[in-house]
Amino acid sequence: MKWLKLAALIVIILLLISQLNNPVIAHIADKNWLVDYIGQNGIKGDVILLVTSIFFLAISGPKQVIALVFGYLYHIYLGTLLTIAVCVVAASINYTVAHFLLANILFKRFPNRMRKFNAFASRAPFTKILLLRLFPIGNNVVTNVLSGSVRVPLVPFFCASILGYLPQTIIFVLAGAGIKSPDSNLIYVSVGLGVVSTILTSLIYRDHVKQQVESLNQESNLDEAS
Repeated sequence: MKWLKLAALIVIILLLISQLNNPVIAHIADKNWLVDYIGQNGIKGDVILLVTSIFFLAISGPKQVIALVFGYLYHIYLGTLLTIAVCVVAASINYTVAHFLLANILFKRFPNRMRKFNAFASRAPFTKILLLRLFPIGNNVVTNVLSGSVRVPLVPFFCASILGYLPQTIIFVLAGAGIKSPDSNLIYVSVGLGVVSTILTSLIYRDHVKQQVESLNQESNLDEAS
């Protein structure tokens, strides 16, 4: 089994290396180049862009870049749908690789951190993953890998991920569509939603911390009473 895992990791690493020469990955943020590329290659160009975007996200590329580009290329509705789709597929790849190949390695290498995340995510996993997705400075790949390693249940993981991806996806898709559109209102809407999203995320995070503190205080009082 160890040799199979090692072989699988080598294959994954070779696949990653093979993508480094992909011209699309080098121009993933260049909307004008991508427009020309898709114009020359048609549906094949769209498919290659989607696959490259999954690779980009799976190696910790920012989803905001993909959302911005997809908003420019595919406009609001299709851009949002495609961004969420590639984010979910990339998260699935990270989760699966961690679940089957990296869990034992990570628990041996970082036992304390893995136990802390396991304790964090084991209670109300949907809420915990949603918080991590909504928080703008979080790293999606780290969340995916840790979740797969500690075996966060699939349904809350993916439901919370999709819901958590939506706010920033919509904001940056609107911005991308606004860049292409002669009407600048989409950009203003995007900025406004960004401000609202930041405020709401801060409030949700503050309430979560408050609940955690109250829970710890209650446990402490129970211990003293006993």
